[in-house]
Amino acid sequence: MELKLVYRILRALSDSALDFYSEVHVEGAHNVPADGPLIVVSCHHNEILDIATLAVTVPHRRPLCFWAKSSLFRNPLARAILLSSGSIPVRRNPNSTADPTNADRRATESESEARQALFRETFRALDEGRGGTVGVFPEGTSYTQPGIVQVKEGAAWAALEYLRWLQQGGESEVGGRVLVVPVGIVHTAKTRYQSRMAVRWGLPIDVADFARDQDVQTDEDMRVAARKLTEEIERRMVELTVNAPDWDTLYVARMARDMLWDDERNIAVSQFTDVSQALIDLFSTLNPPPSLPRARRSLLNYYSLLHYSNISHAHLSALLPSPHHALPTCPRTISLLVRQCFNTALHPRLLLFFPPFLLHLPAYALAGIAERALASPRNEETHAQYKAIFGMVGAGAVYGVLGCLLARMVGRLPILEAMAGQAVLEVVQRVGVWLVRHGGVVRDGLVLVGSVYVTAKVLSRWHNALVGANLRQTQRLATAFKLARGICSAPSSDLTLEQLELYGSPPEPPFNPFIKRRPAQAAPTPVLPASKKTRPTRVPPSWTFIRPLLEARREASYALSDALADLETHVASLDDAVSSTSRDPTGLDSNSPAAALHRLRQLGACF
Repeated sequence: MELKLVYRILRALSDSALDFYSEVHVEGAHNVPADGPLIVVSCHHNEILDIATLAVTVPHRRPLCFWAKSSLFRNPLARAILLSSGSIPVRRNPNSTADPTNADRRATESESEARQALFRETFRALDEGRGGTVGVFPEGTSYTQPGIVQVKEGAAWAALEYLRWLQQGGESEVGGRVLVVPVGIVHTAKTRYQSRMAVRWGLPIDVADFARDQDVQTDEDMRVAARKLTEEIERRMVELTVNAPDWDTLYVARMARDMLWDDERNIAVSQFTDVSQALIDLFSTLNPPPSLPRARRSLLNYYSLLHYSNISHAHLSALLPSPHHALPTCPRTISLLVRQCFNTALHPRLLLFFPPFLLHLPAYALAGIAERALASPRNEETHAQYKAIFGMVGAGAVYGVLGCLLARMVGRLPILEAMAGQAVLEVVQRVGVWLVRHGGVVRDGLVLVGSVYVTAKVLSRWHNALVGANLRQTQRLATAFKLARGICSAPSSDLTLEQLELYGSPPEPPFNPFIKRRPAQAAPTPVLPASKKTRPTRVPPSWTFIRPLLEARREASYALSDALADLETHVASLDDAVSSTSRDPTGLDSNSPAAALHRLRQLGACF
């Protein structure tokens, strides 16, 4: 009972933490059975929020026992919470304290003991009730990369060992079958407040198929089966997520997606993964038409200038819809700024949002302070969790204070005093003398809990219903101010040619030392231009990027249009081939630009 109680409390907190996102779309829930032993393997690109996401979205509300690194269990309070919620410690580098005089033997023994302890706890969790559920992040760590770069064999080993234990007569009531369900968690912008998320539950993998195919009898057979099962897990996870060969391709695909749909929110979150992957495939083909590399360079330059000016294409296109016109004049940008001020400040939507906004100011402040103080600038995946968790703490404090005030007001109502003197006390008399004597305490406690609950529900829903639209209008107002500031400034304040070359490519996230790429994945180290190596840490003011940004947008729009026009003949020939063979277009040559373009057309791209 203790495990379920603590787990339910943490899951309720996870529900609140996911209010960080404006939409959480779940698909493939039918792939998860209601009972039976299950190992859930998921990508891990957003730290604690990934755990909250799986706990909240798992079908049938099955309790999840997560593997967690053993270092988290060192703190007594954290250890008590983790163990009570069913978490299973995973020892990393168990031989780190081995005696160097007998290092090999002790390292082997220590590693074997750690693995046996992990498997023992995992088997116990899988055996619970009618079959438990264990959550594993097989990548081993949370990271930010353009795709999945590593999948370790721990989950495969645990599944195969559990199946072997069942087949050898293990004391279990769940039968002799165990499934592995892959999960892909895809964020539209994982560090941005009010972004969206798609959680894709994939088809289950029957572990018995791999054990049977390899005819597992010896340890070597087990190693081969574990390697093949791991490869299948990785293949399924890649299919459920967005994967690019390098950062530049990912950035170019993002930029093309935003320009084709004007706003990322015009894409249904259920299609976001497929659209993004189709564009990545389009720009990473080996033999592209000549116009595609030009589009790639232009889109990358435009993406970089947007990054350094801290402007999104969606807000820019909302203010200046046509990218083909000449630079706007100073009077026009001022009129845009004035109009956006009225749209933001005088809209009834803002007036309705003002009360919950004031009440949530402590949450905003605490979230911002926590992000700056605790989130690592080298690890993008740490930002969202601190904003979500400490924002939830700040909001909870406000809800608690207001709930207490509401409870005091309600407690003084005459009708409640009458109820306490008659109906409530008559009921509690049947429970015992103590409750009769403390009937007022019981009443006050119920009123307090109910008041805090109602206050939290009303204020959170009121806030969440209006925050998204007001946030977008505020961001457009900031963009309009930058446009007016940049266009109305003297041309001498613009970036120099050297600076334009310097900031023409976006920075790559820092190297992650915890990622171990396989030799086949290791890409040659690129030779960076001298300008990129000497890029200063202090970036010029964002408004100085405005004129080159608008020019880059126009160039990117023309280059993308030309590239898509050159592919029209490929699409026409592909359509002819499909009609003659009655096959799926992507089945002809999934790596061709024409196939990727055809997939984009099916997904609703506006060319």
